[in-house]
Amino acid sequence: MREKYRIGLAQIHSSLGNVRYNLTKHLDYIDRAKENSVDILVFPELSLTGYMMRDLSFEVSEICLKAVKELERNAGKMSILAGLVEEVRPGIYRNSLAIIAGGRFSGFIPKLYLPNYGLFEESRYCSRGNAKDLKVFEHEGLKFSAVICEDAWHPEPIELLSRKGAELIFIASSSPLRGLYGYGETFIERIWESIVITRAVENTAFIAFINRVGAEDEEYFWGGSMVVGPDGKMLARAKKMEEELLLTDIDIHLLRRARRFSSFKDHMAELHVHLSELP
Repeated sequence: MREKYRIGLAQIHSSLGNVRYNLTKHLDYIDRAKENSVDILVFPELSLTGYMMRDLSFEVSEICLKAVKELERNAGKMSILAGLVEEVRPGIYRNSLAIIAGGRFSGFIPKLYLPNYGLFEESRYCSRGNAKDLKVFEHEGLKFSAVICEDAWHPEPIELLSRKGAELIFIASSSPLRGLYGYGETFIERIWESIVITRAVENTAFIAFINRVGAEDEEYFWGGSMVVGPDGKMLARAKKMEEELLLTDIDIHLLRRARRFSSFKDHMAELHVHLSELP
């Protein structure tokens, strides 16, 4: 089995509701990733559609499926994760990631936690996924998966994927600048860094955060994508407010070594039983 893999984080700006334009940009980044021998290429949350979709969801879901087929045709042997609106039943939509594993479409991962506070109103327009939708995929021996933005603010989704065998977990996000807890707009950057490092250490896994950039509906997305190793070390970081293809090489030997000295092997399932019984 291979020990080293190269991942690419496509920190892009997406045009709201313009799937064809966004698809062209995705294909350009796929070409760039191939030139750089990338194994897994990941795009931000709702990368094919833009974030503030609201009632546009029903207009773009069908063309999103066509876009995924085009991504698959151009993937080669690469694995690709791209954000889109998924219609699961007539009129029922989910904020999801399309997963192309080893060049073949392999399914969707939906968002579980839909924020409905402050500037967010996702639960008005989308339905949430559930734990059974969190699956692990494989690329030439590397087990990987992903969660979407808000899901990473809760420890359980990433823990579940790690327990299922994921060694590399992506957090696909569309995180705008916003003030939190009375602090300034850039404080969100510190919060995300803390979340990514914490999820990496508590699960002894590689965690890659991919955020978009650009302005949309008077909101500004700051980028700052990053990759953290299983020991909590920052391996790579993208620029802020600029499009970029962030390349990072990961070594599974580091994960294997880190787990020798971590508490990951200690798991108390009964805690989750009690959590499930709480209102």
